[in-house]
Amino acid sequence: MTVEAIERVSAAAWPTNERTTVGEWVLSAGDGFSRRRNSTAPCGPLPVDVERRLDDVAAWYVVRGLSPLYRITPTCDPAIDQILDERGYRLETPVSVMTRPLGSPEHVEGVSVSPVATEAWVATELDALGVDRSLVGPWLATIAAVPSPVAFVTSMGFDGAAGAGFGVVGENLLGVFEVAVRPRDRREGHARRVMRALHAFGAEEGAGEVFLQVTEDNQPALNLYRELGYDTLYRYWYRRGDA
Repeated sequence: MTVEAIERVSAAAWPTNERTTVGEWVLSAGDGFSRRRNSTAPCGPLPVDVERRLDDVAAWYVVRGLSPLYRITPTCDPAIDQILDERGYRLETPVSVMTRPLGSPEHVEGVSVSPVATEAWVATELDALGVDRSLVGPWLATIAAVPSPVAFVTSMGFDGAAGAGFGVVGENLLGVFEVAVRPRDRREGHARRVMRALHAFGAEEGAGEVFLQVTEDNQPALNLYRELGYDTLYRYWYRRGDA
């Protein structure tokens, strides 16, 4: 499993409205929802015209009503992060990308698995995140466009859906996203159950390894993933400028 493969599968899992390239840099924009869908990946060596390119990227986002945002991964020249810092771009959201091998498929009780986002799945996610449905139109549109093969998993509690998450398979990798549990149902094993069901889906689709992304301030999630056998492969973070 490589950083490049994970970045490709992650980008495919979150379809964006608009994408273009400037040299090796990939610019994405998508209604302002999701940092990944609205950021630039400044891949490759530092270009000789880096200052002009930064100005062009900023202008591209400002025209779309967005602030310029860069995702800094190990595929970037380290110098770009320093240049952005010197330009006043703020550091945001350090993320750990964690991986592990997948084993054989297993049967998991107490979950529903669907190739589309069901009403119960959407309601569980929004309740878990504390977000009003009227505010997440771009998120709902993105979820509806996630490419196959995909599995939307809902873990059932005593009084209805309690936890949710989805997984996408690409390039023989399973990417796990949006794992969340309703506040009233936390610490009852629902996140672990969702993960096991997603692992089973990935194995059934022929994936040999799984990856996920978790913000480094989410200690409970980090603890769970380490218990499930995940190790950190790499880190990335964002740099945001002013619109």
